[in-house]
Amino acid sequence: MKYFILFISAALLLTACNSKPKTKLKAIENLKGIVYGDSVKNDNVIDMDAMLTAMSKESKLDMKVKGKVNEVCKKEGCWIIMKLSNGEDMRVTFKDHAIYVPQTLQGKEVILDGFAFTDTTSIEDQKHYAKDAGKLPAEIAKITTPKKQLAFEAKGLVVLN
Repeated sequence: MKYFILFISAALLLTACNSKPKTKLKAIENLKGIVYGDSVKNDNVIDMDAMLTAMSKESKLDMKVKGKVNEVCKKEGCWIIMKLSNGEDMRVTFKDHAIYVPQTLQGKEVILDGFAFTDTTSIEDQKHYAKDAGKLPAEIAKITTPKKQLAFEAKGLVVLN
């Protein structure tokens, strides 16, 4: 019996050591680029104009959207800003804060997989985001009202080459 328990323990240990760790970067076959978070398939992808049209009728929609990264959080890469075709900004956060992207993403074209929603960002959160973006204290002090805007929570992002 003692050898049986020892054998089972050794088998479990070897199995645990053989498992592959999860990484934030994954290669995918159907899109050429680097993926952060969950893989993104190249189906039903819409552009920013189509997203704005769809969101004019809804307050929250699952979708895949293609656009250009305008700004990346300077502190940790924990959010990005994308410029919408109407001139407004859309903040993209990542599900469960599980994804961090590099500063080099700025200016790159990406596809996001997640959901768009209408959000009201509190004064406190706006100031937090401004601080993360490296804004000056004088600019941060000018934030005095909540801001209603389109936002996106991504579970996956692919950087297109």
